[in-house]
This record gives sequence, C-alpha cells and structure tokens, in this order.
Amino acid sequence: MTAKEYLWRVRDAERELKRIEQEYKQAKADILHLKAIRYDTDKVTGGKTCDLSDAIATIEGYMERLNAQWDKLIVLRKEAKVLIERIADGRYRDVLTRRYLQGQSLEEIAVDLRYNYRWIKRLHGRALGEFEKLAPESPL
Repeated sequence: MTAKEYLWRVRDAERELKRIEQEYKQAKADILHLKAIRYDTDKVTGGKTCDLSDAIATIEGYMERLNAQWDKLIVLRKEAKVLIERIADGRYRDVLTRRYLQGQSLEEIAVDLRYNYRWIKRLHGRALGEFEKLAPESPL
C-alpha cells in the first residue's frame, strides 16, 4: 500500500460516515411519514405490514453502524496523525494534515497557505515521499 492509499483510507472512512449519516436522517424522516394501521378495514393478505417497531429497529441498526464507523474513523485519524507528526518538515506535515485529516483540496490548501497551486502539488508529492520513508512497513 502506498502512502497516498494509506492516507486516503481516512478520507474514505469520513465519506462513508457521511453516507451512513444521510441514510440515518432519511430513515428518521421516513418514520415521521408512517401512517397508523387501520384495523377496521378489509385485510389484504400477502403484504408486509411495516409498523413503528420495524422502523425503530432500522434506526437502531443505523446508529450501530454510525458508532462503528466513528470508531474506525477515530482510529484511522489517530494512526495517520502519529505518522504525519514524525515528518521533520513542518510544511509537509501541514499539507498532509490539511489534505487527508481535514479534507481540504490542494486548491484550498494553496489559498490558505498563500502558495502557488503548482508549488503545493510539489510539496504534496515530497510530503508523501517523506511519509513513505518514515512510516513503518506494516501499515503500508
């Protein structure tokens, strides 16, 4: 695994978390639209009745997935941060932290640091090279 692939795991975990959060919000919104079951009408067989308990179970399932994804993201961020902090050059640490831990684009980093975009791309490449040198063999 390259340094870039290793660091992208953090960004991917964050995107997955946001996706699960969206699904969770949608499931909560769906609960608000559940209609009461009318027992005085004719019964239709073969259909599945979705009641509030099914919806609550679905919500709890999303909460478990959210908690697990948060735990995963926290561990990945912590591991990446420890490895990034081992880099001697502060510019490299700053670029990698902003790119992979804070989710900024290279364009945003260039604007924030008041550097030329091409220079940030070079710094990013050099920072990845340093990250690969300092990172232990096991995660990469």
